[in-house]
Amino acid sequence: MKRELFQNITAIPYTSGDAIDKTGFLSAVIGANIAAGAKMTVKVEHSDDGETFEPVTDPRVFPEQSTKDGEYTFENPADAGAEDAEGELDTGGVVNVDVDLVGLKNIVKFTVTGNDGGLVVVLGDNSVQPV
Repeated sequence: MKRELFQNITAIPYTSGDAIDKTGFLSAVIGANIAAGAKMTVKVEHSDDGETFEPVTDPRVFPEQSTKDGEYTFENPADAGAEDAEGELDTGGVVNVDVDLVGLKNIVKFTVTGNDGGLVVVLGDNSVQPV
């Protein structure tokens, strides 16, 4: 099973707003760095042609949160008690946002604001499993 993982996902270094062809994949995870106490917003749009994008209207495009117009805001809680000898520690970290791609058009884009640096998108649940 572990060896099949690499045949069932595609990991993509990502820039906010880039278009992705999700053909053959049923879900995605967006990985982002976010500072403690910060808010990060992810907006999902989709398209048939890669030119004209429209917001996703499915309120469950983010399985953990019911949303409107394909937009989800995540707030990373601040950890006021985290300190060491040099002062307060950065309690930010990697946030994973699950996205359900079922029912979306083949070209999707994620607009992410409020993150600290790089993004990665992992497409998973390949609709065609290896034999």
